[in-house]
Amino acid sequence: MQELDSSQRKFCDAPSGNNIRLLAPAGCGKTLCLLFRCKQLAERSLHSSRPRFLVVTFTRAAAGELRDRLISDGRFLAIRDLVEISTLNKWGFRRVKSVAFRPKLITSGKDYHFTMLNQLQPIWKKHKRVKSAIEKKKGNTPRILMNAIDAFKSLGFDHVQHSNLGRFSQHLEKLQELDLRWKLEEQFEKLAKLGVLDTKIVGNGAEVAQSEAKKVYDVFFKFWREATKHLMDSDTLTIEDQKYYAYIDEYEKRGKFPPGAARYRHVFVDEFQDINPLDFALVKAIVKRNRATITIVGDDDQAIFEWRGTTPEYILNPDKHFDSPFDTHILEVNYRSPRNIVRHSQNLIEHNKRRVDKRIRASENSGEAEIQIEKMNNLAEALEYVHNLYKTCVDRGESPSRVALIGRIRSQIIPYQVYFASKNIPFYAAEDLQVFLSGTFDRLLDLLRIKTRADGAQSQNEIVGGLLKLCDLVKRYLLSKKDRESLLRHLQRAEPVTMSDGINALSSYHGALKGSNTDGSMSQSMASSIRLFMESANVSEDLLALSQHFEGLQVDFGKAADDIFFTDPPFLQLAAYASTYGNDYDRFIDDIEQAKEQLAYTSLFEDDDGESESTESQNRLMHLMTALRAKGKEFDTVVLLDVVDGIWPHKNAKSDYLDIVIESLKDMGRTDEEIEDKLNSLDATKNITRLGEADRRVFYVAFTRAKQRVVMLVPTHFGDKETTISPYVE
Repeated sequence: MQELDSSQRKFCDAPSGNNIRLLAPAGCGKTLCLLFRCKQLAERSLHSSRPRFLVVTFTRAAAGELRDRLISDGRFLAIRDLVEISTLNKWGFRRVKSVAFRPKLITSGKDYHFTMLNQLQPIWKKHKRVKSAIEKKKGNTPRILMNAIDAFKSLGFDHVQHSNLGRFSQHLEKLQELDLRWKLEEQFEKLAKLGVLDTKIVGNGAEVAQSEAKKVYDVFFKFWREATKHLMDSDTLTIEDQKYYAYIDEYEKRGKFPPGAARYRHVFVDEFQDINPLDFALVKAIVKRNRATITIVGDDDQAIFEWRGTTPEYILNPDKHFDSPFDTHILEVNYRSPRNIVRHSQNLIEHNKRRVDKRIRASENSGEAEIQIEKMNNLAEALEYVHNLYKTCVDRGESPSRVALIGRIRSQIIPYQVYFASKNIPFYAAEDLQVFLSGTFDRLLDLLRIKTRADGAQSQNEIVGGLLKLCDLVKRYLLSKKDRESLLRHLQRAEPVTMSDGINALSSYHGALKGSNTDGSMSQSMASSIRLFMESANVSEDLLALSQHFEGLQVDFGKAADDIFFTDPPFLQLAAYASTYGNDYDRFIDDIEQAKEQLAYTSLFEDDDGESESTESQNRLMHLMTALRAKGKEFDTVVLLDVVDGIWPHKNAKSDYLDIVIESLKDMGRTDEEIEDKLNSLDATKNITRLGEADRRVFYVAFTRAKQRVVMLVPTHFGDKETTISPYVE
């Protein structure tokens, strides 16, 4: 192990029987360390049979990298048959298949809808509030309830152990200790919107009010336990159940091992900073049943998935959560990044309080990176800069694939994709731009097409049909079948010759609309919003009008699971880009369609036949991605997009958590006093601090992807709004 540095050797040479926390910052060579540690443990084993190792990763790519190194490196020949490498989901599903009879995995929204309405019908019919919510027949209710069932599993609830109010309440308190109360609140608010729960659930401070816990337990959790058991008994499972069912089976068999069965002596878990309570419960159950040592590996400074319900608390305080002591080792040398990248990134991340202090240095032979701050007047200049960067790569014979454009959110990279498609520049955007391929984005383009046709000759049916599409999206929910038929008859009687005539007819409508409109105010409001859109002067103004006045296209986290558009509406960035089109709607729509086509058929790894693309083809693709997608990757040049306050850190890190809660409470008709009580119970300062530190870690991850150069693009304006440079830069 001569090639290992001193901190790596310390880890590999640690005593065999100790649990270990290995803190492995970016670029520190942890893959090699893990395999050398397995080799060391195997060589010094005193057991008559050689030890078995389980190495758990959280992505297939990481598992593949470890497996490739194990197979291809001759130094690990002796342990190839001893090391099992798997993602936690895959390990769990293998366990499920070994104990279940023909398990059925459900993944789509349609599957969720059918399962709740049919398979779980005998269960929900026994629970009054759940039954009432489902029978109201709001379209997404069955899927929201199925998602809530999954979410409770992710948060570590257990239908076997949490069999009474006392144990349920204890777990609620545990989640508060893990700083996951906000995730619990998110589920409670969604259930309250359906009418399943009352609004106020969590008590003041850190303690859960017993009376309120009892309401949740009686009204929803009893249903959750029965539904979970029913699905488990019928061998029906969701993606989350791959881990949940495996955990239940592993827990129930604790202490039991068939005679002669091989058990794991050592368990390694990678990316431990990004696990949720269910992940932790499964890992702990595996370790206990196998009476194995555990090595947890990760970097608390790269914990960037808290928004999914993960928590770095497990890697920050492993002794507490495993009820067992851990030795800590830190890999201290970054072999990827130049000296100034390491220095600046450490200066940034040290502002976080919720972390383990580390002293990371660059390798001795590392140089200095080129770090640029490029100020632009607007998005058009930023696009031109990136275009020139691409042309420079091609002219020099360098590979554009070594360049990554990294944004904080998906919507930032949409303009670049449209621009690249219009210039025939090949790019790779993976799944981050599913928003571009979403059904809601198609509907947005439909609205623009309706606008472009409005000035031409149209039949009455075309005018009425277009107006009904506008009515569907101008408020949050689609028209009901009954309301649509009534409004259709009214509009047909008006015999509109132009779209303006149709809008006037809508304004005079007094029939039912979306549950109200007795005084005509709803139809007048809808007509006013539609008129603002139809009278906008250009593409950019239209996009802004849609963002401001069409609630059906705005953020709706209840729809996020079905349509990624709603998690990150692209209006601001797209409107800024569209300013270059003026009122040329056709060219704008054509360029969007061209970009969509390129997204649909471009893949870095596989072509349409499932074969790997040629190296030459891969080398032509410039990468566009979000910071979350960038984790674990490295590039020669990293271009950070829109390095301004409000993006880095994102405004969500300051206010959106509270905004979402306030909006939900207003939707439910709560008074100002009730809203104030609710906010007081949430410990808002703590949540904002948590979100702020999480966003700093996201920038840290993006910044440390670079091996040679970092370019930070700083637009001084978004549209007519001035910006300020990100506080992270200083």
